[in-house]
Amino acid sequence: MKNRTAVHLSLAILAAMLSGCATLANAGFGGGSLANDLDRIFDDPATARGQWGVLIRSLDDGRTVYARNADRLFLPASNNKLISGAAILETLTPEYRWTTTISTSGMIVNGALEGSLVVTGTGDPTFGQRFRKEDPRAVFREWADSLRAHGITRIAGGIIAVDSAFSGPVYGEGWMWDDFLGSASAPYAALQFNDNVLSVSLYPSATVLQPAIVVVTPPTQAMRVVNDTRTMQEGSKTAVRFVRDENGSGIIVRGEVAADAREIRRTIAVTDPVGYFATVLRETLREAGIAVEGAAFRMSDLDPYDPTIPNALTLFTHHSPPLREVLPEMMKPSQNQIAESMFITVGREVSGDGTADGALAAVDSLVRAWGIDPAGLRMVDGSGLSRYNLVSPGFFVDLLTHMDSSPWRELWIQSMPIAGRDGTLEDRMLEPPLLDHVHAKTGTISTVRTLSGYLTAQDGERYVFSILSNHTLAGSSRVDRVAEAALLRIAVD
Repeated sequence: MKNRTAVHLSLAILAAMLSGCATLANAGFGGGSLANDLDRIFDDPATARGQWGVLIRSLDDGRTVYARNADRLFLPASNNKLISGAAILETLTPEYRWTTTISTSGMIVNGALEGSLVVTGTGDPTFGQRFRKEDPRAVFREWADSLRAHGITRIAGGIIAVDSAFSGPVYGEGWMWDDFLGSASAPYAALQFNDNVLSVSLYPSATVLQPAIVVVTPPTQAMRVVNDTRTMQEGSKTAVRFVRDENGSGIIVRGEVAADAREIRRTIAVTDPVGYFATVLRETLREAGIAVEGAAFRMSDLDPYDPTIPNALTLFTHHSPPLREVLPEMMKPSQNQIAESMFITVGREVSGDGTADGALAAVDSLVRAWGIDPAGLRMVDGSGLSRYNLVSPGFFVDLLTHMDSSPWRELWIQSMPIAGRDGTLEDRMLEPPLLDHVHAKTGTISTVRTLSGYLTAQDGERYVFSILSNHTLAGSSRVDRVAEAALLRIAVD
């Protein structure tokens, strides 16, 4: 072990940190042993009814610094995204791009496409506001320009969306049905738009007892919104609920909005991502002056023997931004639908199987090729939403150690949230020595809080760690303080 000028944290200061009464910057030092101090950190009484799984290893010499239940299986939450990200990066390289093909099912005669526009997707997760902040429909407007360049100003048919590249369900196995309204549990598909969500905003009407004003962003008829609200007098209570309608395809907004209320906004997951994509594309083309006379359809809704679809003539192919730009947009904000797209894409590209089973087979082969014990992994989805996922701290540390020697190491590490700077760690570890020196993936589902990544200590030594908390009712902030106290103890040792 290297000589160190810093000595151990005193247990009194550590107790103050865990109670929120001291900051990282003013922590004092004492004389406890590293193992004993870390044991006392993770023996925090507030989390005693839960379980901790911890493994911390030096990347400089490979020694295990601390272990607690390191081979046990835990719910990983969004730490699962480390597996999805590593799999696609190592398999397909940072320059990988998803493709979306735009074809015609008929002849072009005097500016008119005598057939339908066929759009075939492969899972591109980059359509929408996350990658085109100035205009979520920007790519669709560019397609309108390309259609005009090909001599098309009218489409006699409709928009046919071919989503067969992903052939499984649009939700992960074991996802919680009561989360499906919210953005985190939005579905995923081979054609998807704007993270498969839209925003519904409510504003009070100028007239009391009239319905509130509902605004959908981006503007679309893809999801029906029933407005069952009333505007009430100034100073009254605002109480609004968003619920699915009876058939599950639209939403009902119910309640009362005070005349002096501010905007009420809710991000809502769509139920049909492919239909959402096709409908918004059709609306955008029409808005841009391309007369689309038919409706928007999914290929699966049409006659499978329609001979025009397999023989459609390709007009142009759209390429997504490269994976090197997409990976941070998944890792830093912990974006679930991008993670699922990456996960299924690995299976489709490796074995031609665009299902979770295909992805799991590909991941299992990769893990074995990397020399990691597959017994530490039970994976069912790419994002970590499912409570069927089980992973050991040892598996994550082995995975992170492997990726530290990857040709894409720098991209991999920088794609993670950085302590005190960005992503899901922007508001955590705001002071030295952890500020800027922890690159790690967070994870949160009910009673689960996880953190796995890399730490650079004050003396320059680098560590890899996985800290998994399961089944604690202490609350996320308390669990975070315990994990951060442990990292601080390592950083100053």
